[in-house]
Amino acid sequence: MFKLSLINIFFLTTCILPGISVFIYLSIPVYTVRVFGVSISDQSTRDAAQLWVRTTANGDILVSLLSGIALYKESDWNFRQIVIRVCSISNFVHFACFLLHHYFVAHHHIGLVLVYYSALSMTLLTGLGWGLNWDQIRKKQAKNPDQIQLNVDTNA
Repeated sequence: MFKLSLINIFFLTTCILPGISVFIYLSIPVYTVRVFGVSISDQSTRDAAQLWVRTTANGDILVSLLSGIALYKESDWNFRQIVIRVCSISNFVHFACFLLHHYFVAHHHIGLVLVYYSALSMTLLTGLGWGLNWDQIRKKQAKNPDQIQLNVDTNA
C-alpha cells in the first residue's frame, strides 16, 4: 500500500476523478455534450459529439493510468515528476477549456466557475512545485554553466 501524504493524495485524486469522467464519457457520450450547451437534435451533431467525447476520454485515461502507476512507484522520483508534468499540462488545458466555455460561452453558475478557477490554480501550483526539479535549477544558476571559457595555448 502507499503512505498517506500530500503528493500521494494528488496521485490518488488524479487517478480516480479522470477515471470517473472516462466512465461517464464512454457510457453516455451524447448526453455528456449537452453539458456544453450543444443541441443533439440532428444525427451529424450526435456523431461529432460521440467522436469528441471519445477522443477527450483518451487523455483522461492516460492521466488516470499514469497517476495510478506513480501512486505505487514511490521510490522512483524521476518517473513521478514526469507524471506530474504530464498531468499538469493535460489538466491545465482541460480546465482552461472548461473555464473558457463555461464562463464566456455557456454561462454557468459562478460556483462552478470558481471550481474551474481553483482547479486551474491547483494544477499550475502542482506543476510548478512538484513537476520541476528545483534543486537542479538552483545548482545551474549557481554554477553559471553557460559562460564561454577560452583556452589559451601558451606554447605559441
